[in-house]
Amino acid sequence: MLTHHIVQGVIAAVIVLAVVNAAATAWNAALDARRPLAVARTLGATPGQVTTGLIAAQLLPALPAAAIGVPAGMGLYALLQVGPDAVLLPSAAQTVCVIATTLLGLAALTAAPARLGARQPVHKALQSEQN
Repeated sequence: MLTHHIVQGVIAAVIVLAVVNAAATAWNAALDARRPLAVARTLGATPGQVTTGLIAAQLLPALPAAAIGVPAGMGLYALLQVGPDAVLLPSAAQTVCVIATTLLGLAALTAAPARLGARQPVHKALQSEQN
């Protein structure tokens, strides 16, 4: 019983760290892409297209990571399960829902800084000093 609570605490901590990491990564990606996206907007891309492109760039590596990581995590949990209680793993449909929710959450975390960056006037992004 105590092991179960400890594992749940560790899982909660890892989820919080993953959300903070995803938010920081999305914000950093939006900041790094200011100039290239400003050039794209100068060439005719709309702010919505720029936002969608940045979200897609974040989701491309996240899709295989979630598709491999979620089942691997469940397998590791089942492997390390201690005690007489049997492990009840989620169904395939529930696993797909977890992966989809993860990707939608990442898209939402990316959309906010991407949209803020896309709303900035193009001339300010092109005139800003590059580090």
